[in-house]
Amino acid sequence: MLADDGTIPDIREPPLFMRTRSLSFSCIIFLSFSWTIFLSIVLFLQWDMLDHTQRSSIAIMLCINAITVIMMPILLLQPFRPWLDAARFLLLIILHFGIAGFIVSRDSTSQCSAQPGDQAAVCSLIILFVTIASWLVPVLVIGYLCGLTFLMFRLSKLHPAPEGDIEKQDFASRHTSSTQSQSTIRS
Repeated sequence: MLADDGTIPDIREPPLFMRTRSLSFSCIIFLSFSWTIFLSIVLFLQWDMLDHTQRSSIAIMLCINAITVIMMPILLLQPFRPWLDAARFLLLIILHFGIAGFIVSRDSTSQCSAQPGDQAAVCSLIILFVTIASWLVPVLVIGYLCGLTFLMFRLSKLHPAPEGDIEKQDFASRHTSSTQSQSTIRS
């Protein structure tokens, strides 16, 4: 679709999407940061009560949430590029779902160390809370990715990719140059 003056219009993401993106990133950052603080406190206070597997999995979850807290503002400050956003969020999904799935699978077999009554109950309650709450950030990430997918599908139907798309030109030039170099090598 050409503009009235014959140029290709600059298609930008809708402002509502960009505001929603900022809001969802802020929610994910806040939740990950709060979760990081909570996990740090749990490790500090319950270190002796947790078994080795629980300590390791909580420490890994702490690192993953710290990575999320660092990665999200960087994504927010960078210019929006849908495919890079999707790839980065795929990494976050793999990390968060991986550790959450591991915690759920280990929850039934892991137990707190033998301690007097109340301390063992508190430890079990904390492990239950960690197991349930470990799914909050992945659900928010999936929600954002669903919105991103819907937006990209809708924009692709409304506005087909312009002929002057730099990424497609770069891919095409690399592809044709590699094809030409292969035909030169064969000759």
